[in-house]
Amino acid sequence: MSEASSMFDLISEQNEEREYFDTGGVGQSHEFYTGEEQFLREMRNIYGRRWLPVDHVSRLPEPGCFTTLNIGSGSILLLRGDEGIQAYHNYCRHRGYKLVEEAVGKRQSLVCIYHCWVYNRNGGLKSLNGTYLDHFFDKEKNGLLRVSTEIRHGVVFVCFAEDPPDLDEALGEFDRFANAYELADLRCVQYKDYPVASNWKLVAHNVNESLHFPTAHKDLHKVTDFDDAGTYDLKGDDIVGAWQMLREGYNSISTTGRSDRAPMPLVPPEDRRKVNWITILPNLLFGMTSDYVMMQWVWPESPGSCVVRHFWLFHPAETAKESFSHEPVFALWDKANYEDWELCERTHRGLSNPMWSPGQLSLDEEVVAQIDAWVLSHTRDTEAGV
Repeated sequence: MSEASSMFDLISEQNEEREYFDTGGVGQSHEFYTGEEQFLREMRNIYGRRWLPVDHVSRLPEPGCFTTLNIGSGSILLLRGDEGIQAYHNYCRHRGYKLVEEAVGKRQSLVCIYHCWVYNRNGGLKSLNGTYLDHFFDKEKNGLLRVSTEIRHGVVFVCFAEDPPDLDEALGEFDRFANAYELADLRCVQYKDYPVASNWKLVAHNVNESLHFPTAHKDLHKVTDFDDAGTYDLKGDDIVGAWQMLREGYNSISTTGRSDRAPMPLVPPEDRRKVNWITILPNLLFGMTSDYVMMQWVWPESPGSCVVRHFWLFHPAETAKESFSHEPVFALWDKANYEDWELCERTHRGLSNPMWSPGQLSLDEEVVAQIDAWVLSHTRDTEAGV
């Protein structure tokens, strides 16, 4: 990668005369944010057909390592086999028993405890353990059901569609950010799941604007400047983004605001005090800073509930040091997360009122409008379905 002084040198020319700057934006309806029919359309047309980022390769370092994830009413199993990482539907082929309950682990064989069917780390059916099946049964055809799986920049993606869309077109200029922050090489040192009594889109809104920092996040507002910020105009079907600067005297988003970790070597010098907030739609936000990268997923459960999964990733040169500690980073974000979930939950309760009338969005909330427009583009004029 050539030397660059700023991310603006690495991405396409930014359109500074966008229509949004003339009018701002307007929120959507009560039904769009809280309705059952809209939720079903989203689960079918977005979560059922688009590429979904689901994990980071550092959590699956060796053959036999696995992670699991619930998406809507289903569950997937990510398993590193002999030929890499592959996603499967997380149920036994015999009677549909959910195969793995643990969120993360390592096994060389996966045993369904209902009838003791055993699968190997490549998803193949290894043993029936006494289940009597004769000439009508083909063992080779009864391995775990695969889900389309791709890896880009260390991020694992899955797609449930029979004919998945082009992933690289969806990601567009995401590679500029992923390369600068060496995303594929980072290490996830901690993750945490948070249940949130809110529609998933309200979480996506919340994590994509900093206008609420002064009132809601005392610790974040101390080290970041919500006025020194802007929105990117990025190429890519499923990518939106914004940036924000750290205040003078600080070099890390943490409880102390300071870090002795070396800046990531490929991050342009001008961006070492910049936070790049990049979202892969529908559900993954990156907070890219010069000393670590945050990944935050939102997974819908119902029109009024979701689970947020938060990762903290650091450069391997830093995690290898005996003095390495991410506690000040985790402490700040864990506190900020609970502050955010209260905001999202109270907003969901407000938007659940059928009398809600869409409000005006400010110039600082362009990404909020972009998220809503993207969801509408994939769900408008379609029948609700399961």
